[in-house]
Amino acid sequence: MSIDREIDGVEKEFELSLSGKFRGRVVLTGATGFIGSFLAEELLANGYEVIALRRSQSDLWRVAAVQEQLHWINVDEPTWEQQLLAWQPEYLLHSAWLGGVGANQRDDWHNQLGNLTFTMQLLQVLAQGPLKKVIALGSQGEYGAFHGRVDEDYPARPNVAYGAVKIATLQLLQTYCETHSIEWYWLRVFAVFGPREDRHWFVSFVASSLLKHEVPNLTKCEQKYDYLFVKDLARGIVQNLPAVSGLSGVYNISANYATGLREIVEHLRELTGSATDINYGTLPYRPGQVMHMEGNADKFERVFGPIAQTALPAALAETVSFVEDTL
Repeated sequence: MSIDREIDGVEKEFELSLSGKFRGRVVLTGATGFIGSFLAEELLANGYEVIALRRSQSDLWRVAAVQEQLHWINVDEPTWEQQLLAWQPEYLLHSAWLGGVGANQRDDWHNQLGNLTFTMQLLQVLAQGPLKKVIALGSQGEYGAFHGRVDEDYPARPNVAYGAVKIATLQLLQTYCETHSIEWYWLRVFAVFGPREDRHWFVSFVASSLLKHEVPNLTKCEQKYDYLFVKDLARGIVQNLPAVSGLSGVYNISANYATGLREIVEHLRELTGSATDINYGTLPYRPGQVMHMEGNADKFERVFGPIAQTALPAALAETVSFVEDTL
């Protein structure tokens, strides 16, 4: 870290302390991604100083509104570990997942396993400083193929590389943190939607089709899925940071209820004002299609308090507005 940057950091911390807003320094991975971009905004809004990791060629469009407020470190630079340690952060919020989470990437063992190495690097570097808490994002994919409402006691039986490496990363993180007296929290995220999501994801795909007056070809949409608005997810995660010690563990984080996909589609049709037909049943269900995917988040709510959730129509309206603005 240069002396100028160090002075700037101290001055900023002093200013935030005077205002009563400074909450500590957080290393955030995945800031340029869908969920990570909202985590960056939520952390900044709550008075945290954020050191964001990225590759030098990362596209910053999702964080354009706050990119100047973040301290960036490029992980493809040879000195990134020294730069990271120089900030002396107290928290790690690990939302990045290298190798992708798309359907065509989930069984790429080589790329998925890179996450294990990267997580180990982060922990080894940060443990040399004042690191006291790690929050990492897991996934409902760790449970494998399931039907219904599941809590943290449900057996983890991942059926693709993505879920298996998530489980391996959890075991690595838990063991390392416990042997180094670091608090750790593994948050299993279920379905998430909102502005800035990939255009081919369900909500944005349907909204985009209707706005362009194109007929979306869908399954019968009899599935019921647990969908959480991304801004509510970010708020729920950040409220975990100042929690008292002694609460380490695995937590589902979700809307805590399931919504029928057809209900979501009909909301989107109304919000777009589209008269376009919906081709329900044109696409067959996939072999082993999960028809009911719901996360039981009661444990999270008991420990950290309920997540304030945006009403579904309002959350969908904000997503439709974003899609419309970017067509």
